[in-house]
Amino acid sequence: VSGGANNYASGTASSVSGGANNTASGRYSSVIGGSNNTANGLLSSVTGGDRNEAKGEASSVSGGGKNSAIGDGASVLGGWNGTADGWSSSISGGENNAAGGVVSSVSGGSNNRAFFQGSWAGGGSNNEAYGDFSTASGGSNNVAISP
Repeated sequence: VSGGANNYASGTASSVSGGANNTASGRYSSVIGGSNNTANGLLSSVTGGDRNEAKGEASSVSGGGKNSAIGDGASVLGGWNGTADGWSSSISGGENNAAGGVVSSVSGGSNNRAFFQGSWAGGGSNNEAYGDFSTASGGSNNVAISP
C-alpha cells in the first residue's frame, strides 16, 4: 500500500496506490487511485473512479463509477454503472450498459445491451443486440436478432 487513506492490499503480490477505501484482494491485483474500488480477481485491476470492481480473472476497470468487470478478461472503460460479465466482453463509456456475451461489446450511449457472442450495441439508448454477431447502433429502442 502506497499513499492514500484506508486502503487494503491482502492478495498475494497485490497493491494499492493512493486514493481512499480501496481494496486489492485478488492475487497480483492492483488498485490505483480513486475511492471505494475493489480488485478481487486474479491479475485484476482498477484505475481511478469510484465504487468500481474488477472480479474476473485479468479483468479491468478504468475510471467512471459503479462499473463492474465480472467476466474473465472483461473490461470497462469509464462511464457509469456498466457491467461486463461475458468472457472478454467490454464496455466503453456511457451509462447503465451491459455486455454479457462472449467477446461482446457496448460503446457509449445508455441502457444498451449486448448479450450474445460477438454482439455489439453502441451509441443511442435502449439498443439491444440479441443474436450472435448482431449489431444495434445509434438511435433508440433498436433490437438486432440474428438466427
